[in-house]
Amino acid sequence: MNELPNITNNIALNFINSQLFRNGKLIELIDSLSSLENWTEQPLMDDLEYNTQLSIFNTCLECTDSLDDIIELRDKLYLLLTAISRQEEEISTLQKVIEDSLLAHPIRLVFVDTIPLYVPVDSGVAGIKCLIHFSLAKLVESGDINKLSSCANKDCPLLFINQTGRRKWCSMKICGNRHKVERFENKHKKHINWIKQEQE
Repeated sequence: MNELPNITNNIALNFINSQLFRNGKLIELIDSLSSLENWTEQPLMDDLEYNTQLSIFNTCLECTDSLDDIIELRDKLYLLLTAISRQEEEISTLQKVIEDSLLAHPIRLVFVDTIPLYVPVDSGVAGIKCLIHFSLAKLVESGDINKLSSCANKDCPLLFINQTGRRKWCSMKICGNRHKVERFENKHKKHINWIKQEQE
């Protein structure tokens, strides 16, 4: 089972980052409801809010019997966020999408002891839409949406928050180290070719 890369601490971005490019092919990581359920059971260390959202997402999945609407949501948001990262689309477009979605699929506040939690009013796909759009609203509120970037690997579809402005890769594990290995191998080949030429 392919696991989602989870390269951010935003549940919407990690959900959207659910395709990878491998061996010349785009690999779908959400290939079943069970793969999505498996993702919701991968908490982040020391991130209570994120892990709570994952738990709520898991609960919404219990009332879902089809992936079609979930994949459609993912694909639409991926296209929009990619366009925003390339400055081909305004953030105000995303804000309108969030407003319309949360109007149709509202969220409510509940207290667990003294901790306020935001929980979708609806369950199933409607609850998932609410949760994802609320998570995107957090990106807008924090200003992190302005730091949204695409990976320097032109084949990589992953998006990430470029906090420093200097980050090039979605992650070192997925693309950064691969680039370093390829660069080393190319230099090594050039060196070997130069030696051969000198010996001729």
